[in-house]
Amino acid sequence: MIRYSLGIKVEPYQKPIQFKDKIALMGSCFTENIGKKLNEYAFDTLLNPNGIVFNPISLAEPFRRQFDQVAYTESDLIFGNEKWASWFHHGKFSNENKEILLATINHEQRAFEQFISEAPWLIITFGTAWVYHFLPEQLLVANCHKVAGQQFKKRLLEVDEIVLCWQNIIKKLQAINPKINIIFSVSPVKHLRDGVAENTVSKATLHLSIDKLVGNNVSYFPAYELVNDDLRDYRFYETDGAHPNAMAIDYVFDKFCSSVLSKEANEIIEALNAYHRLKYHKPLSDSETNKVLLRQKLEAKREELIANFKDLKGLL
Repeated sequence: MIRYSLGIKVEPYQKPIQFKDKIALMGSCFTENIGKKLNEYAFDTLLNPNGIVFNPISLAEPFRRQFDQVAYTESDLIFGNEKWASWFHHGKFSNENKEILLATINHEQRAFEQFISEAPWLIITFGTAWVYHFLPEQLLVANCHKVAGQQFKKRLLEVDEIVLCWQNIIKKLQAINPKINIIFSVSPVKHLRDGVAENTVSKATLHLSIDKLVGNNVSYFPAYELVNDDLRDYRFYETDGAHPNAMAIDYVFDKFCSSVLSKEANEIIEALNAYHRLKYHKPLSDSETNKVLLRQKLEAKREELIANFKDLKGLL
C-alpha cells in the first residue's frame, strides 16, 4: 500500500462540472495530460489552442486576440530550419508553407473564440514565471524555436505583472461569458533547466499571483501540492526527475474528478472504464466464435450505457 505524506483533501466544489459542460484547458504539458484523460471519457473539451504554453503572459495571447479582434499575420512568424513557426505557439504549429500555417493557427483561434464564449469552464495551468524576450523585436515569446540564445533576454515575471494581465483577461472574459468559471493551477513539472532554486522562485511567483486572482468564480486546484507535497517521492516522476509519471497523473486526475466533477459525471467515468476494459479485452482464443461473442457483449454494454446515461448517446 502506498503511503502519502499529508493525505491532502480537496473539498468538493459546490458547483461542480457536469458531463455535458464545455471545458477549455490551457497551459503546460500537465494540462495536456489531464485534458487528454477528459477526452478519453468523452467530455466536450478544447485543449491548448496555441499548443503547450508555459508562461502566464503568453497564455493570455489568445484572449487578447479575441478581445481586440486581431488575426495572426506573417509578422508573427519566424522562418528557421526550413519551416515557418509562430512566436506565440508551440512548435507543433509549424509548416514549410506560411499561408497554410497562418490558415491553421487562425482557424484554431476562431474555434477557441467560439468555444470560450459558450464554455462554463476554463482551466488554466501556469508552468513557469521565467520568460524570454526576442531582442531584435523586443517581443515576449511563448517559444524560442531553437533560435540562438544570445538573441533573447531571460527574466522573471513580477507578481503584479501577472495579476494585472489576468485581472484584465478575467474581467473582459466574464463580460463576454458571464457563466464562465475559471480554475487556476500550477504545474508540478519541474523546470530544472532554469535551475533548482530558480524553479522554486518561479513556482512561488505563480502561486502568489494566483492567490491574488482567486474569487468571483475564480478558484485554485492544488495539482502542484498533490504531486510535490502529497506524493512527495521520485517514484512518481519520469526518469528525468522533472515530469510526473502516469501514476502521479492518475492520482491527480482522481482527485480532480472526486472534487471538481459532479456525481453523475463520476458515475459515467466509472461506467466507461468498464466499457473500455471490455472493448480492449483480448480473448484467450482468437477464434471467430470468440470474436463474435466479444462484439455482442460490447454492443450490449454500449446499449446499457446509453440507456443509463442519455448524455452518452452518439458518443459511443
